[in-house]
Amino acid sequence: MEDDLIRQLGYANLDTRLKRISDKMSHSLRSMYRNLDMDTEPNWYLVLWIVREQPNISVMEIANRLKFTHQSVMTMTGKMIDKGYLQSLKDPFDKRKTIFNLTKKAEDAMPLFAKIWEIGKKVTLDLLNENTEIMQHLEQLEANLEKASFGERIANELINEKNEKTSV
Repeated sequence: MEDDLIRQLGYANLDTRLKRISDKMSHSLRSMYRNLDMDTEPNWYLVLWIVREQPNISVMEIANRLKFTHQSVMTMTGKMIDKGYLQSLKDPFDKRKTIFNLTKKAEDAMPLFAKIWEIGKKVTLDLLNENTEIMQHLEQLEANLEKASFGERIANELINEKNEKTSV
């Protein structure tokens, strides 16, 4: 009998399985960045690319592009400012908005980030044995979760079950 409970539970434990894979990949990237003497986190390249594409972009615009929460983008950009990759300013037209630009440190690091990204795409394809079918499944999963969250779906099923018992 297999000792891996997460695998034993199969699709019923999809969220934990995806998290475990994500954690393994992120941990190995952190280690790689340390070995390259880069003081960065694995998911920062997403923000760097967006800010490079669109200088003076706001937190909400970044959050919307990544489909991340406002708070997670605030946390991430705060760390990036502390490490010297981003500069934050108040929007001159709307002082409530914080906007971001790349620093010289970030601009100088972009060629290496681009190289890592390109190699990372190749390695990901290798990890998938060149079968990207999983992306279609993930697209469908995300689309379904947009319609109703995992928790909402479970709660609705519980309500339906309760209603069925009371109507019998």
